[in-house]
Amino acid sequence: MKNKLRSLTALFLALTMVFALAACGEGKTAAADDIVNGDFEDTSGKWVGWTKEDAAFNVRGVISDEKLNGVPMEKSGNQYFSGAKGGNPVMKGTLTSDPFKLGGNGFITFKIGAGQDPEKCYVEFIEEGSDTVLAKVGNTDCDGMYIKDHLLTKVVDLSASVGKTIYIRITDNDDGDGLAYINVDAFKVCKDDAEVEAAKAEYAAQIEKYGEKPFEEDETATTIVNGGFEECDLESGVLTGWKLLDGSALTIANVVPTSQYYWDDRSVYGWGDYYLDGSNNGATPENLTGAIRSQKFTLAGDGFISFMIGCGNGGSYVALCDGNTDEELIKVTNDYFNDPALALTLLRVYMDASEYIGKVVYLKVVDANDGSAGGFAFINVDDFRVSMTRDEVAALEVEQMEKVNAETYTSSAYDDLTTLRNYYSSYPYPVPLQSLTFNTYAENKVVDCGAVDVTTVISGVTASFGEDAVTDIAVTKVTAPDGTEIASGFEAVDMTAPGAYTVTYAANYDGKSVEASATVIAMADRNSVANGGFESGNLAGWTVLTEGWASAEGQYSGVIAGDKWWGEELPYNQAGTYHLDGWSNGFAEADGWQLKSTNFTLAGSGFISVRMGGAAAAVHVYKADGTEIGYYKQTRFSDTSFPHIGQGGSWADMGTYVIDLTAHVGEELYIVLADEVIDGGWAQAFFDEVVTYYETAPDYANMADTVMDGHTADEAPAEIQIPWQLATNLL
Repeated sequence: MKNKLRSLTALFLALTMVFALAACGEGKTAAADDIVNGDFEDTSGKWVGWTKEDAAFNVRGVISDEKLNGVPMEKSGNQYFSGAKGGNPVMKGTLTSDPFKLGGNGFITFKIGAGQDPEKCYVEFIEEGSDTVLAKVGNTDCDGMYIKDHLLTKVVDLSASVGKTIYIRITDNDDGDGLAYINVDAFKVCKDDAEVEAAKAEYAAQIEKYGEKPFEEDETATTIVNGGFEECDLESGVLTGWKLLDGSALTIANVVPTSQYYWDDRSVYGWGDYYLDGSNNGATPENLTGAIRSQKFTLAGDGFISFMIGCGNGGSYVALCDGNTDEELIKVTNDYFNDPALALTLLRVYMDASEYIGKVVYLKVVDANDGSAGGFAFINVDDFRVSMTRDEVAALEVEQMEKVNAETYTSSAYDDLTTLRNYYSSYPYPVPLQSLTFNTYAENKVVDCGAVDVTTVISGVTASFGEDAVTDIAVTKVTAPDGTEIASGFEAVDMTAPGAYTVTYAANYDGKSVEASATVIAMADRNSVANGGFESGNLAGWTVLTEGWASAEGQYSGVIAGDKWWGEELPYNQAGTYHLDGWSNGFAEADGWQLKSTNFTLAGSGFISVRMGGAAAAVHVYKADGTEIGYYKQTRFSDTSFPHIGQGGSWADMGTYVIDLTAHVGEELYIVLADEVIDGGWAQAFFDEVVTYYETAPDYANMADTVMDGHTADEAPAEIQIPWQLATNLL
């Protein structure tokens, strides 16, 4: 009986093992004879032949782009995997192939890009079963300067494992930024040695093509090559005459035409056909950093250097460096950076390096802002000239001034050209500017209608040519509001018609002449503020109360003719041709400012109105003695549903606010328009159409301004209405 029980037990155990083995084998797929979908041509919206774990390897990263982040991708077929497109650089994870039986001659080739840290991003070839790592390959060629996303061909010798079942595991364990991801393509088992040699040759050709090139320089030369970026071969990838020192912010991909606009309609006003743009309209991420240098040269001439610089906010600069010690001898930052008036605009600067004449030096361009020091974290440069004499500097100063004065194009949304001309007229030149220029300008005036002596308008005007004072200054014409030109009788110009009269005057010297103008506002009564709609095209009639307001040629900036803004064509809702624009008066977004109207006597219904927009806009109303009687804020601002005002959003668009001042009819008052200092974004203010006389009270509850709403590129603009509203007195 005992033996029978033993036999039954043995039989039971044997059957159990059989069933267990059968169960283990059930559903298991035999190893493939080759790598399944090694070239990523088959996706069908999901991974084929590969299994992902964690977040890094999303199938959306299988793309067919010929270029990635500005560099050519030598893909093998139509598609490849890009970690840049398959997730955020901080994401980590693995992508594992299906097992396959290693055949051929045991060599495997594949392509790899990015993965700058080969200890965190790599490809492993692993024996199934034992999980032994047969080979581990990282992208040791990726330096972040020359070789970045490029798909480089790699060869892996697994000949000792022919016949074994293996699998491939791609790992992204880098949670940093930059090139903290991996690109792969074309996993292939080689059939013979010819394929191996072809892959090795392809790799060598790629390194020669994309890797660092020999940098030739002659320290005895007194000039540099390609100071204006005109000689770069954009296809070769070589930044001719310049050596990459660090990072990937300043490369051949950033050499762009000076004809290229930024922000849709802004010119950089550069020199020549090309310049180096650290952003390239957003194609180069602002968080990238880097540095480049020119060839070394021996400083000659009178030791002057000139170049153009733009943007460079927060830690970016140009330096003259010692060619032997690399010490920064002179450092130049863009002290004139101004958003938006001179945000990316190229400005010519001069460097007096005369104390280093005869020394071997080089120029270094540095982008040291990774975004943590604020926006506009890049730098634009152009037209480096070295070893200049005083005469060459003097000639360039005049040439640059004449060039900008001859410009006719300006942005419709920003009065950038006026601001740029003011920069060149007030720049502290190292050699006295040998150009006829005004030193002081005529001020705008407000007068009562009648006969006006406009020669008094220019009584304080002065001009010079170099170091010579110019005394021949006179009024040349007066343009009436209807466009009529008055060419004589300037001591008693007929200004009985109310409106803005333009007084043009000129300075003359040795056959040369330069003109400027001022505005005279003629008023028939004093029930309205002067120039309440800014239709003179300037701030005539208004008094600037805040220091730092940008000005050019005697006129304060800030009044523009743009009726739409940004590429989405959002409406300002200006009343006429012009409005007061907080983006264009020289103040940073975080700053506040104030502007005072002329006095007026409140009459009629006692209601007034003003258009205002932006999150920081406010209106103060005062009695003539300075007693504040009203304080009103813009309440429509809403940073939602961009770019659709019709869906509840409101940004730089102005709404009409009606103000009830009936308790003060007959009193002399004035208005202050204010940009208040507030927390948060969109801290700007926009104003237009200050109306201080209504015979009868406006029916604001049934009134609205009609505009075309903002829209995306795929949408057609739609007509909407911005209702008028009664403003609340917050005093």
